Amino acid sequence: MPRKTQASRTAKQARPRRRTPVDLRGLIAAWEQRAGGADWDAAAFCDAGRRALEYGYPTLAYEILRHGISHHPRERELGYLAALAAARGGSYTEAVGLLAALTGRLRHADPLYAEAKSLEGRIAKDLWARLPAGPARSEAGERAAAAYAEAYAASGGYFPAINAATLYSLLGRAVESRALAEETRRLCLKKLRNTRKIDPWMYATLGEASALLGDGPQAEHWYQRAMRAMRGRFGDIASMRRQLRLLDSAVPSGLDALVSLPRVVVFTGHMLDRPERTEPRFPAALEPKVTRAVAAALEECDAGFGYCSAACGADIIFIEQMLKRGAEVHVILPFAQQDFLETSVGFAGPQWTRRFHAALRHATSVSRAVQEQYLGDDILFEYTAALTQGAALLRAGQLETGVLQLAVLDPLDPERRGGTQSAVNAWEQLGRPSRNIDLRALRDAGAPARRASAPLTSPEAAHREIKTMLFADMVGFSRLQEADTPAFLVHFLGVIARVIAGSGAMPAFLNTWGDGLFMVFDEPAPAADFGLRLRDAVRATQWRRHGLPEDTSIRIGMHAGPVFPAVDPIIGRRNFFGAHVNRAARIEPVTAAGAVYISEQLAALLAAAGAREFACDYLGSMTLAKQYGENVLYRLRRAHEGE
Repeated sequence: MPRKTQASRTAKQARPRRRTPVDLRGLIAAWEQRAGGADWDAAAFCDAGRRALEYGYPTLAYEILRHGISHHPRERELGYLAALAAARGGSYTEAVGLLAALTGRLRHADPLYAEAKSLEGRIAKDLWARLPAGPARSEAGERAAAAYAEAYAASGGYFPAINAATLYSLLGRAVESRALAEETRRLCLKKLRNTRKIDPWMYATLGEASALLGDGPQAEHWYQRAMRAMRGRFGDIASMRRQLRLLDSAVPSGLDALVSLPRVVVFTGHMLDRPERTEPRFPAALEPKVTRAVAAALEECDAGFGYCSAACGADIIFIEQMLKRGAEVHVILPFAQQDFLETSVGFAGPQWTRRFHAALRHATSVSRAVQEQYLGDDILFEYTAALTQGAALLRAGQLETGVLQLAVLDPLDPERRGGTQSAVNAWEQLGRPSRNIDLRALRDAGAPARRASAPLTSPEAAHREIKTMLFADMVGFSRLQEADTPAFLVHFLGVIARVIAGSGAMPAFLNTWGDGLFMVFDEPAPAADFGLRLRDAVRATQWRRHGLPEDTSIRIGMHAGPVFPAVDPIIGRRNFFGAHVNRAARIEPVTAAGAVYISEQLAALLAAAGAREFACDYLGSMTLAKQYGENVLYRLRRAHEGE
């Protein structure tokens, strides 16, 4: 079972110049204000990374630790923790690379050696869990068991011992599993008698050992103690829960429910009625009833993590009630804050403006779907709803906990672009669980049916559309000689043409220049599928046979966001323009050869669309080309692919 590192410091260090905040909101704020981390020593980076892992934010931990390595490249514990963060976040390629760089610097007697071998076992165990039955799965399981056994032999620690025992059970080696589980239990009980400060993972280890030995009451006792000791450490609880789920039928029933996590809730709801509204939907007088209904729903579903926007009315009520629960709240504003205040908050009066600012001040995190202005485009609300749903799904996936959409809406309100009903329908059409608080029922059960007023928009504005952009180019094109041009035209561009012809969904726009390719797709999943098809076609071609360098490859960068469609007066046909086209173009040059890198926005939209055939491996915040700033990027692959 994964747990925090117990490795000794590999170097004497001064006290951290910055004290790590004790809560997630403080940690995120401290990291965002770090000024590059130049005033953090290695211990501060390690401590902050561990905290992020405990809170269940492996992506944040990886970001912190990756920067720590850049400032303190000789600090080995940073390398180990970064590898652990990458593994917990599912980015196994990065984890393996970091481990390989670390293990070459470790001796067998080094305390960090056992930690590194245990992580090697964890990566192989995760591979075992994902593979179908067969030789490859068995080989991964045996490799995991061997790594844990080696770590136990090197350290005598209970952590690798219990993991080896669990792997033996999963591999059908029952006698070895029971013997090692009993040995681990004796080891932990002895430590409990002789140690004042108890690591919560020792309780979890005793629970797992008891479960492997079939002792249900003792397993329940120790897991209860572990849950109390790990209160708020959602990342650690998720790891403990994941281990129990691996054992599944091999352990006493009921333990999975005992080791539980709060639910992730994605929220959507109507604003308060505007003064000019002729028919009531959410009148101000209804606020107390809505507040009570939201509070009751959150209690019933055990909400612990919330994702929402922050309009007056339902959104702010949701944020306030989540904060009262001590829960995480992640707010995504659709566009520039001042525009949002004017469109979605200020009309309700100064008290709602004050509540808006207080909500943002106390939220765990606040981000924006786009940095640009509203410009009368309701499509930005739709974009934000999809990003919010995707972010909630990604978070639930990291923690392996349940996710629910909670909505406050009038069911007779017509569906409109970016509205509450639209968000509810998009979620429910994919069969996801939801709960709706009926405003009409709260307002007046006998009220006559009516239709809402038309939404306020700016008719003069040129309206944006949500598109997925793909940019690609040939790696090494600038090194080609004049004589290579025919081969490039016939074969390299020919491969691209064949992939386009065989694609299930044609792009909304396509253009090339030199070795560059620009494509625009209406939906994220067909775009992702095309990007991977193109990657695979280039990988599979034996380029030397076609007169091109053997290492000919391609870089593919992708992003999804709101763009302006218009007839291009130069080429005489429809094209797409705007900051988000530029962002997609700036991702491609920083992409590794032979890979597909995508923005965090596209990763969220793929999750929101239920595109489970794809996997997105977190790469961290990367500086984009041409000084375009930083953007969080993911590596795109198919879910069944090895990393």
